[in-house]
Amino acid sequence: MADSLAPFAPDEVVRFAQAIIRQPSVTGQEGELGRFLAGHLEGLGLRVELQEVAPGRYNVLAVLPGDDPLLGLLFHAHMDTVPTGAMPHPLSGEIVDGHIWGRGSVDQKGGLAASVMALEAIARSGHRLKRSLGLAVVVDEESEHRGSMALVRQGLRAQQAVVTEPSGLRLVIGCKGTLPFQIRVRGKAAHGARPWLGVNAIHQAMRVVSALEELEYPECSVPGYGPVRGSLNLGVIQGGRAYNIVPDECLLWFDRRTVPGEEPAAVLGQVQAVLDRLREASPVVESELTVARPDWSWEPIRRRGLQPALTPAEAPIRDLVARHHAAVVGSAAEVYFTDGYNEMDFLINDLGIPTVQYGPGDSSLCHTDEERLSIAQLLDATRVYIGLALEAAG
Repeated sequence: MADSLAPFAPDEVVRFAQAIIRQPSVTGQEGELGRFLAGHLEGLGLRVELQEVAPGRYNVLAVLPGDDPLLGLLFHAHMDTVPTGAMPHPLSGEIVDGHIWGRGSVDQKGGLAASVMALEAIARSGHRLKRSLGLAVVVDEESEHRGSMALVRQGLRAQQAVVTEPSGLRLVIGCKGTLPFQIRVRGKAAHGARPWLGVNAIHQAMRVVSALEELEYPECSVPGYGPVRGSLNLGVIQGGRAYNIVPDECLLWFDRRTVPGEEPAAVLGQVQAVLDRLREASPVVESELTVARPDWSWEPIRRRGLQPALTPAEAPIRDLVARHHAAVVGSAAEVYFTDGYNEMDFLINDLGIPTVQYGPGDSSLCHTDEERLSIAQLLDATRVYIGLALEAAG
């Protein structure tokens, strides 16, 4: 068991998780938590680098050195959270019925705490490591992904990686991509008493929505899991200035989830073909398609997009996590492919690092006012991380 290889105190893990939950780190305001983590990791004897991503915003990169500087395993976590919203006492870190409450407890300070405490246990144990172990704690995961894109620019190298996002201790072997786009439909304004003198952009936008809903979205079969399919969601409509004015513009914001094998250019081409067909039927109506999200203003992320990712079936990291999960939890790990997105995309697609997602917490609680982390899962994740890290480090 991991406890015998590198003992740790469960109470310390819980207290550390509470400590980082109590520090606010809404996207854009990660500086204080980043400095705290850097100081803690340096105190353990790890080599720590602060990587400036934007003014006052730093990734924390830590290495527990081994004989070989190449990382045998990289843990990946993000420190930013969504806003607290209407959550009561969002930074309390209070323990109720075996759960730690607070914004970010699940997404994803639980996985962050487990990975830090696993490296702490190994550092304290005095084990000589053949290969180094690493931890990348990034900023901006909840918005423009500047943190993980900085890892790509650096050319970070590792033999394998674990994204510590919440999975309920399921073994996640891949994720969908997301291609957010905006369609701007333009009409012609007129008085509401004489609508025939104008062109109602909202009416025309409804035709766009209907046409896109009629499209068939692809399905692919993921080896070792089963079928997954692409999807489209219309999330926001903005249009109209007053009830008695024919609207001359309507904005539609879509979330298109993509599956392995889909390319952004082809996806956008399919949408543009629909718009071109509608324009031929009604030449007076203009529409414009752009990759956009309400919270995206950084051009590099619009150019790159967020892509689907899949860990190859033969990648040793899949078996490594599965075996240590079974040893700790006492049952086989459920293999899963998530409909959501996470930053295994950058590790797999850009850096070529075989990666899985495995972390504590119920992902259905992410971003909700009921966000709370199971202590039992937090401790099990720490044990699994210790075991697989030691094996990866030789």
